[in-house]
Amino acid sequence: MATAKLSAAALLGLSLLVASANAQEINPSSYLASQVNEPKYTIQDVWSAHKHLANFQEIELAAKDTFAALPREYSRNHRNPCWEQEDVFKCLPYFQILGVSKCGTTDLYNRLTEHPDMVDCTWKGPHFWDEAAYPVRVKRAPGRYDGSFPAYIGIFDKPAQKIKANPNAITGEASSNTFTAVYSHLRGRTLTKRINATLAQYLWEATPYARYIVMFRDPVTRYRSAFFYYRTKSLPKATDKEFLDRVKEDIAEWENCLSSNNKLYCLKMYTPQQLVKGMYAEFLPAWLAVWPRDRFLFFRTEDYKAAPVPHITATMKFLGLRDLQESEMKSILELQAKNTQSSKYDDSTLSSELKEAYKLLQDFYRPYNQALSKAFGDDPRWLWGY
Repeated sequence: MATAKLSAAALLGLSLLVASANAQEINPSSYLASQVNEPKYTIQDVWSAHKHLANFQEIELAAKDTFAALPREYSRNHRNPCWEQEDVFKCLPYFQILGVSKCGTTDLYNRLTEHPDMVDCTWKGPHFWDEAAYPVRVKRAPGRYDGSFPAYIGIFDKPAQKIKANPNAITGEASSNTFTAVYSHLRGRTLTKRINATLAQYLWEATPYARYIVMFRDPVTRYRSAFFYYRTKSLPKATDKEFLDRVKEDIAEWENCLSSNNKLYCLKMYTPQQLVKGMYAEFLPAWLAVWPRDRFLFFRTEDYKAAPVPHITATMKFLGLRDLQESEMKSILELQAKNTQSSKYDDSTLSSELKEAYKLLQDFYRPYNQALSKAFGDDPRWLWGY
C-alpha cells in the first residue's frame, strides 16, 4: 500500500493544530507557585557575605570602573541596594528583567511600575550590562551618560530620592538583551577582549543580591516580531518572500559557523543575532552555573498573556512587594500593551512562503525547545507544541 506524503504546508498546519491543543491543555499559571519565593535577605547581608569567584581578577580587569565605584556597605534601612556617597544618596536596581527581547519585557516592566512601592528608573532599558564597553569609548559632558559604571549608577539618581523617602520601595530595569548576551558581552565583545568570563559572573560579582525575571516566547513568533522591529524603517513594506529569504540566510549563517567552529565560539559571535536569541536553552546553563535558581522567575509570554493576574501577582511576591488591592490590579490590567509589533503584519492567512519559513524555524528551534523543557522538569509548555 502506498504511503501518502504530507506537504510542508500540511505538516505546518498539523503542527499548529497540535500547538493549539497543547495550549488548551496547559494551565497557564501552574508553573508559577514552585518558582515564587519571597526574598528573606537584606542587601547588606548578602554583600558582606559575598565570596569572589575564582576568575574575579579577569572580571575586574575587564570592568575596572565597576568595582571602584561600589560601596563598602549598603543601607540596612532600605530594601533596595542604596548607600550614601559624599552626602548623596545613590542606588542600583534591586531586580532586572533580563530578556528576552520581543517577549513582552517592556509590557511587564510598564505594569510593574504601577505598584506604589516600585519606582520607575525612567530608562527602562539602558543596556549597560550587555552593550557598554570598557574602557569607555564615548566622551560626554559631566553628568551625561557615557556608558561607564558610575554613569550607570547615575541613571538611578532620580529613583534614589523616592526610595530614600520610602524604605520599602525598590527600582529595577529591563535591558532585554542581557540574558542572551551572557557569552558574547562583558563590557565589550568577549571574543575581542579574549576573556572567558561570562556576563552572569560579572553581575554576580557586582550585584550578588539581584533578582531576575526572564520571559521566553515561542522562538518562531519572537523571530517574526524581531524581523519587523529591527528592519530598516525606510524600506518598502516587507514581503513574505523577503522573510523566507532572511530565515534561510540566518539558518545557513549559523550552520556555516558551526561547520568551522565549536558552539561556544558561535554563541560568542552572537550572529545572526535574532536567530540566536531564540536558542534559550543554550544560555540558561551559564546563568544557573553562578546564580541560585531561586533568584530567577521564568515566564512564558503566551502564559503571561493568557493569565496576567497570577503572573503579575507572582512577580510582586517574588520582588517582595505588598499584595495589590483589587482597584490597583484593575488599573494595571487596563494599561495599553507596550511595544507590540503585531500591527505591522497579518498572519491570519499564511502564504506558501510564510508556511515554509515557519516550518524551517520550527525544525531549527525544536531541539532547543526540547532542551529547555528538560531543564524545567520536562514541562511541555516549553515545547510550544512542535
